[in-house]
Amino acid sequence: MNKFCPIQLVFHHFDMSEGGDRRAERLARKIEAKSNKSSGKSKAKEKAAAREQERRQAIFNAFSSFYEEEFGPERWQTLLEALKKPVRHCIMINKYSDTEEFKKRLPSLPELEPLSFVRIPCFATKEDRFPHPEKDRHNITDYYILDAGSVLATEALDIQPDDRVLDLCAAPGGKSLSVLQRLDEYGSLTVNELSPDRRRRLRQVLDNYLPPNDERITVLGKDGTKWYSEPEQYDKVLLDAPCSSERHLLHDEKEFEDWSPKRTVHNAERQLKLLKAAVHSVCVGGLVVYGTCSISSVENDKVVSKMIRKGKIPVEVVKKTFPIGERTKYGWIILPDRTDGWGPLYFSILRRTGVSKQEEEDEDD
Repeated sequence: MNKFCPIQLVFHHFDMSEGGDRRAERLARKIEAKSNKSSGKSKAKEKAAAREQERRQAIFNAFSSFYEEEFGPERWQTLLEALKKPVRHCIMINKYSDTEEFKKRLPSLPELEPLSFVRIPCFATKEDRFPHPEKDRHNITDYYILDAGSVLATEALDIQPDDRVLDLCAAPGGKSLSVLQRLDEYGSLTVNELSPDRRRRLRQVLDNYLPPNDERITVLGKDGTKWYSEPEQYDKVLLDAPCSSERHLLHDEKEFEDWSPKRTVHNAERQLKLLKAAVHSVCVGGLVVYGTCSISSVENDKVVSKMIRKGKIPVEVVKKTFPIGERTKYGWIILPDRTDGWGPLYFSILRRTGVSKQEEEDEDD
C-alpha cells in the first residue's frame, strides 16, 4: 500500500491537468501554512510552560532561602522533607458521645495507640487514614480527627471545669471541641468566626459533637481584631490566629504561588491586632494562648515580643515544658521533623498581670 505525506495526498486526489495542478498547489500551500502555524503555537505553549516553571521555581527558591536563614541549612533540609510528607492525625474521643458504643467499634478500627503526651483521650495509628467517625444512638459523633499538636495547645490553657473561655478564631472547630472536653456544666465557651462559610462549618461541627441546645455555647461572627466590647470577661482566651500555614502551602501548588516574605509580615500585623484584642478580653490573672501553625518566627515569637513591648495591657510569658516539641524565646513549637510527624504548631502562654500599663506607671509614681 502506497503511503503519502499530506502534500503528496493533495496532488494524488487532483488530476494533473493544468487547472488541477494549480488547485493542488494552492491547497498544499494552505496545508503547509496551517502546519507551520500549529507548530508555532506548540512552541509558544512550550515557552509559556517553561516561563511558568521558572516562575514557580523562583518562588520556591525564595521560600526555601527565607526559612533556611531562620533554621540553618542542615535543619531546614530535614524540616522541609518532613513538611512535604502527609499531615499526621490522631482521633480525639468525644466525651459527649456514648463511649461504650465506641469501645464496641474498636475491633473494626486500625490498631490504635494511645497518646501519652495529652490528657484528653486521643489515639494515633500507623495507618494513613482513620475510618469516618460515626454517630451514637443519641446522634452525637464519637471522635474528631485532628493534629495532636492542636490538642496540646489547648491543654496549655489549663482549662478548669467552670472556666469562661473565648475561642477568638474558632473555625473549623477542632480546638473548640478540645476545650469543651475539659469544661463541665458550669463552664462556658464563646466561639467566634468572622467568615460566614467557616462559621457555618463551625456550627455544624458543634451540632454534630454536642447534645442539642447546649446553653454553654455562644457562636458569634465578629471581627476579632476589633473585639473590645467585652473587656475582662473571660478566664481563658484561645487565639488560633490565621497564618501562613507553610505545610499546607507545600501541599497546594496553587496557593503556594501566592507566598512571599511580605505575606508573612502582613499576617503578623493582623495577628498582633488579634492578640491585643484577646488580651483585652481576658480578666486580670487570666491566660491567653496565642497559637499558629506557621513555622515563621515573624508570625510567632516576634508577634508575642511586640505584644509585650508595645501592648497597652501588661502581660507576662508563662514558661512551661511539654512532652513533645522544643522551646522558643517566648513559647513552644512542635515541628514534624522532631516529633514523629506532628505539627507544625506554635503556641505561647501569656498571663494578664494588670488593667493597663498606664495604671501600673501611675501606681509606681
